[in-house]
Amino acid sequence: MGRARAAADRIRAEVPIVDVLYQYGYRVHPDGEDREQQFACDLHGNGLDSKPSARVYPEGGSFHCFACGRSRDAITLVREKEGVEFWQAVKMLEGRYGLPPLPWTGPEKEATPQVEAGVKQALQRKQQTVDQVFARIDRLIDSCCRERAVIPDQCAAWWEARDKVSFLYGKDIVSEAAARDAAHRILDAVLSYMGVSPTS
Repeated sequence: MGRARAAADRIRAEVPIVDVLYQYGYRVHPDGEDREQQFACDLHGNGLDSKPSARVYPEGGSFHCFACGRSRDAITLVREKEGVEFWQAVKMLEGRYGLPPLPWTGPEKEATPQVEAGVKQALQRKQQTVDQVFARIDRLIDSCCRERAVIPDQCAAWWEARDKVSFLYGKDIVSEAAARDAAHRILDAVLSYMGVSPTS
């Protein structure tokens, strides 16, 4: 069983769905954790449903809205209400209900050389400044253009992409991390065109 499935199953089993609904303001009785209840769902239409369109099933840790046509559990509800991803919703529920994070039960295999190379490259990239990446791009494009190893239109496209990232970064429109990632993508494109592996 995957870790995500294990986390979802545990929350359905240990976090009372009625309590989660009550905390978000739904009109359910907080002491009714052992019986089905109907309530108005605000997750469809204009969010102003005044009729009891949904039914909660405490035993299964979920509820179904007949107007939405969807079933949801506590994780799905938190995701939709808070606008967060799956693991963020899991962490929020674990924190609210005092559940310790699940232990890691993944395979105990040694990392392959490709994985190690990828991790090493990612770490090296994070340590480089945007200007260092730009300098490497400049040297490569300049060399390609000087030696006429690349058609002029391709060189011009690389320069244009490089200058655009530089402009956005210089004007503080994008963060250093975003600029570094974009610069690395340009660098990878140049290296790939030249037939050189980005990890070289």
